[in-house]
Amino acid sequence: MMWMNKDGRKKTEKSRKRWDICLFAAALGFYLFFPFYDGPVWCKDSPSYATMNITREPLYPTFLWLFRQLFGEEGYLMPVVIAQSVLAAYATWKLAVTVKEYKDGSRLLALLSVAFQFGVTFLCRFVAVRGSSYIDSIMTEGLGLSLYVLFIVQLYKYVLGQKMKNLAGTAFFAFLLVNLRKQMLVTLCLMAAVFILYELIKERKGKKLLLLLLMTAGIFGACRFTDRLYNYCVRGAWIEHSGNSMGMLCTLIYTAGEEDADLFEDEVLRGLYEEISAEADRQGLKITYAPQGWVELSSHYADSYDAIGYGIINPVIQGYIAENYEYTAIEAVLQYDRYCGAMVRTLLGQEKGDLARVYVSNLWKGFVNSIARVNRYLNIYAVAAYLLYIGLYIYGAWKKKRWLGRDRSMAMAEIVLGGIAVNAVVVGAMIFCQPRYMIYSMGLFYTALSMLVYDWLKDRKAWKERG
Repeated sequence: MMWMNKDGRKKTEKSRKRWDICLFAAALGFYLFFPFYDGPVWCKDSPSYATMNITREPLYPTFLWLFRQLFGEEGYLMPVVIAQSVLAAYATWKLAVTVKEYKDGSRLLALLSVAFQFGVTFLCRFVAVRGSSYIDSIMTEGLGLSLYVLFIVQLYKYVLGQKMKNLAGTAFFAFLLVNLRKQMLVTLCLMAAVFILYELIKERKGKKLLLLLLMTAGIFGACRFTDRLYNYCVRGAWIEHSGNSMGMLCTLIYTAGEEDADLFEDEVLRGLYEEISAEADRQGLKITYAPQGWVELSSHYADSYDAIGYGIINPVIQGYIAENYEYTAIEAVLQYDRYCGAMVRTLLGQEKGDLARVYVSNLWKGFVNSIARVNRYLNIYAVAAYLLYIGLYIYGAWKKKRWLGRDRSMAMAEIVLGGIAVNAVVVGAMIFCQPRYMIYSMGLFYTALSMLVYDWLKDRKAWKERG
């Protein structure tokens, strides 16, 4: 009898492994379809990554460089997007098997998590205006969307199991993501928030929290080091990538008025501001030209952002530097950053009313674009989806008394919603919240929601059986 039980367990285990393998094969087939259907998609930002432009973070340009070394200048793009597709398949599969592992072996939840990740790619390719998927595009999202899913999986597993290997995995993927694009500093903010929630608020473990926060700060320091190391290897200069202040400057120019010229004590900075502001005003790129309504305001801001930055700020400041200094290329970049940073610090003294209007409309746009797409009907849908999510979370937290523990569905719900909130708050303060910057958590949101619904249905079934 014992032999039969052991044999039965072996068969069950083999069945699970076959199912997991088939699931990975399905994910791999789905994601590999797009590179062979569309080929590598060269985007507006692709040249700056391929040429290792100084404004770019180190990971993606290095990734492309490695493939150029392996496959040559003419033939490296297809292997790049195939590699991105394999990574996307692995991330989708890893999320699915993790959900299945922690939710009673539910294959339904696993399949739903796969379907949600597939849905994001399908919508980007066949429904959205861009008309291509990110995984076969030569841009940071080709890696970033998958790395973010793997980061969330590792953070989730660490919260539940508190194993060092999962903490190391969380730190590793956060390190990669921050080196991929500076927006992904949100991963460090999310880690800190999750550690504070569990170690301080829920369990009051101050010493452990301090160690975890020190580790998070260490990742930030390591990323700054690798940024400098990369630029030293590529350019021979121990500097970080350029352009960190330009994004905020675009927003401040958008909301500033003529009277804000009086904020500048430095004559050079004042002259640069007046030239930039006057040209932005002439082109109708300032908030005074925005239509009424938060959607219209956020759209006008989004349309104005790059036009101000790349069309006005860069030519004006870089042109001034070229005319007045005999700098090397590196010195010119450093001077550009100094001017942008000084203008940001000064313009933060402007009246905050218009800045607040832009931020609030941009913030809400970020929340909507994280789970849907901003338009009249989907805005209402997004409100309903968030209310359902929060309602089910409150139900589990208070009625079922799951909040103080490390509940499997609650933990996923907290991490995913926390990631959306941190991303919207940070990105909304720096740049316009276009879908490209916000969809990192889209599939994860619906996975977490399905887990909450699963628990609610399970509880209702238990009540009926008891009744």
